[in-house]
Amino acid sequence: MAHLTVGRQGATAPAGPERVGGAGWTAAWLTGAVTLSAEGALALVLYFLAGLRDEHYFAAGFPAYVGYLLVAVVGVAALGLAGMVGSAAVVLPVVRLARRSARRTGRPETVRRSLAACGVFATVAAVCSGVPTGLLGGGWTVLPLVLVAAFLGLVPAVLCARAVTVMRGTGRRFGLAGVVSVCGVTLPAAVLVGGLVAYGTGLIQGYEPPRPTAAKLVGTWTDDQGGTLALRADGTAVADDLGVPTAEAASGGGAPEQCSGSGSWARSESPSGTPQLDLTGSGCVEGIGWQFGGTEEEPTLFYWIGDPDSLDRYVLHRGSPAS
Repeated sequence: MAHLTVGRQGATAPAGPERVGGAGWTAAWLTGAVTLSAEGALALVLYFLAGLRDEHYFAAGFPAYVGYLLVAVVGVAALGLAGMVGSAAVVLPVVRLARRSARRTGRPETVRRSLAACGVFATVAAVCSGVPTGLLGGGWTVLPLVLVAAFLGLVPAVLCARAVTVMRGTGRRFGLAGVVSVCGVTLPAAVLVGGLVAYGTGLIQGYEPPRPTAAKLVGTWTDDQGGTLALRADGTAVADDLGVPTAEAASGGGAPEQCSGSGSWARSESPSGTPQLDLTGSGCVEGIGWQFGGTEEEPTLFYWIGDPDSLDRYVLHRGSPAS
């Protein structure tokens, strides 16, 4: 009697992503946190470098440098904390959403599915923030801006975290997390150094104060609060209700005093070689070294109130006094 023997075939693994254990999700969380922190640091570096093209002033001296160092340390700590919270609250849920949707449809979890999950989150964030803002009169442009910013900011972190979860072996997962960490620290630092070198070598033109001629200085300058300084073509100057604080008020934090006076003016060079305006006479125009700020099209006159390290300035704009 003939017997029909049917070989037992091995079980076929269901299509879908591999289950990730606790260590794998920990590595994914760390990877997402570092990526988000690096994105924030890179955005701040680019914002700082772009700002060097606009009018800016930096305090100098040892106390100022210590302050810059403290700000940098606090900034790094804040970025790290924000990255850890953002990774746990947003990145990992988006990665899980992509994996769960793939498991339910019986299809493998792919990069395209992760991008779709990022789009869903970005859309929800844009609607939740843009709609209330638009209804309150803040403008509907917030909605597309939040949509694009959320999507572009989330995609790198989600893809890096996803790459950790699809790898096999805890060692390889944490190894990839370490590589992402090194790259996340290196990239903003490299962009910062490269940008400073570009400015220093003149490859990118940074801000330079205007150098107006004596003819362009003639006219009325105002502090936009009623105070004016009139510079006449014959070299005379008349100040009216300028908010010039006295030396005691500037050093002691007192309120500015309104003052008026007359004298003469001349364009000169400071010891450092930058142009400045010299005023001599009576009232509040004597003994003040006015410097030029703004742009060639819209120059300003200013002087430092107290120590220049405080970056506190009294500014006059070209134009008529405020009505």
